[in-house]
Amino acid sequence: MPYKLKTSARKGRRNKRIAIVVGVALLVLFIVLGAFYATGQFNGPVPQYSLLVNVEGSGSTNSTGPQTYKSGTVVGVQASASADWVLNDWLLGGVSVGSTNPYAVAVTKDTNLTAEFKQLPTQDKVLLETSMGNITIMLRDDKPNTAGNFKNLVFEGKYDNTIFHRVISGFMIQGGDPTGTGSGDPSIATIPDEIGSNNSNVLGTVAMANTGQPNSASSQFFINTVDNGNNVIDNARTKFDAKYTVFGYVIDGMDVAQAISHVSTDSNDKPVQNVTLIKAILLPA
Repeated sequence: MPYKLKTSARKGRRNKRIAIVVGVALLVLFIVLGAFYATGQFNGPVPQYSLLVNVEGSGSTNSTGPQTYKSGTVVGVQASASADWVLNDWLLGGVSVGSTNPYAVAVTKDTNLTAEFKQLPTQDKVLLETSMGNITIMLRDDKPNTAGNFKNLVFEGKYDNTIFHRVISGFMIQGGDPTGTGSGDPSIATIPDEIGSNNSNVLGTVAMANTGQPNSASSQFFINTVDNGNNVIDNARTKFDAKYTVFGYVIDGMDVAQAISHVSTDSNDKPVQNVTLIKAILLPA
């Protein structure tokens, strides 16, 4: 009799342990099923699609190779080329979607995205239509990166409806900042300096402004209204010509530039009444 009681007790404890294990297993199963239900995984894994980015123009035609993304992923694609080439159009599956750069594409199927570049014409003159008259600039062939960058910005309309935000009589007039503040537009890339051995900031020349650091020019430019090349600009006695890349010169409208240099300004050298660069236009060579 005692032997049978002992066996019954053991069976009871074993059944209790089995019940606990089964209960825990069922709880885990309910949690997993709930998670799958909440995330929609009963419908299967999120499908993946490939995005193929092609480049046409810019001196060559190439492809990045397909990249795979989960359905619904938004991918920002940036296109760039040499200074004489500009993005003309994005083609999404062969259909034009504009020239916004970078372009955001939502990957919901296998997609072919093409960046279509075009080369700027060999125009080397730029007309600046200002609220005080017109100024025509001849660009220098021996400063291809700087002149190419300037032409690119003209082509993109970055200078249209901007102001000459810094004007100093007997020195220069400065413009080309889309923000109108002189702080610069961070969306516009900087370019390398092209100082070289022939870089003279004489009367009527056009040069790139910068932050004072090497290779920091982007869109801002200035027209020298006097000879500034030998000016010393810092305690190290750095000369003006060693700091600012000259990429062109005024061939018509220097009287307009001089008139702009004499307008009334505030304590920050900003004209009291805006002097507007209405439109910059590439002219035939």
